[in-house]
Amino acid sequence: MATFRSALPDLYLSRLVFLDDVLFDEFDLEDGIVSRVFKMRDMGNKPFVNTTTIASFGTVPIKAEGADVTYDEIAQGYNQQYLADTYELAFRTSKEALDDEQEEVVSDAARALGSSMTYAYNVDHANVFNRGFNSSYTGLDAVELFSTAHTLVGGGTEQNELTTAADLSISAYRDALNDIADTVDDAGKLIHWRASTLLVPYENQWLASELIDSPDRPDTANRAINAFKKQDGGGVSVVAWPYLTDADAWFLLATPEKHQIRSYWRERPNTMHDWDFESSSMKVKVRARWKRGWSDWRGVYGSPGA
Repeated sequence: MATFRSALPDLYLSRLVFLDDVLFDEFDLEDGIVSRVFKMRDMGNKPFVNTTTIASFGTVPIKAEGADVTYDEIAQGYNQQYLADTYELAFRTSKEALDDEQEEVVSDAARALGSSMTYAYNVDHANVFNRGFNSSYTGLDAVELFSTAHTLVGGGTEQNELTTAADLSISAYRDALNDIADTVDDAGKLIHWRASTLLVPYENQWLASELIDSPDRPDTANRAINAFKKQDGGGVSVVAWPYLTDADAWFLLATPEKHQIRSYWRERPNTMHDWDFESSSMKVKVRARWKRGWSDWRGVYGSPGA
């Protein structure tokens, strides 16, 4: 038999709006780090999203007068599918607890439910980087996100990780920028993407800020400019993310428009409610669906630290 709102206790109806407000106050999803790091998209009404990369053409040659144009083959890169996962958690409270609430226990439960969703969202997205050096989590080229051996469609390999892992330092940062400047596409042409963000765990933000934001070079008492503030592209912003689990790891990223680290919403966080007639209890559930991952490794660079 269907249950209609008009048949439910007044207390149930009056508390719903308040509890939803409390719960949603705890959602700090895209207002945080994720939107600064990931390329954010909506799936809309599609059950999944497929992305396809196209391998680059070779260098445009000189065409002699009267000669035929040169044709190059369109080579497919990699296909990636984003199929949303579903996240749900609920709590139940008795009518007596609602009637007699004096210490805001039920309100605190709603806050905790919202916090749990925020935590799950951030942990899941941070795991793209936390697992970025783990060979158990590979991409479509059969290696992890950060590797010294990404396979190029046109032959050969390329890297987006230091050849020798190193903690964040002036020399390691310089080596990373040099590797970034030497990045090539699948046809072997330079693409020279520019780093926009230095992503670090919370423990490393002090060193990162000194390295990037000091007006002078931070490792010497000599009067030397901090060249990293003058680099092509206008410098890099430091972003500290407490959900990164390795205190030594650090990452460089292009702007989200220039890389392929993606996050798709299928269903944004929402609440569902029900009234259990038999037990006289109210049930509140929070639910969301999303998927994150990467379609290409170019545009990001990392080191796990020494």
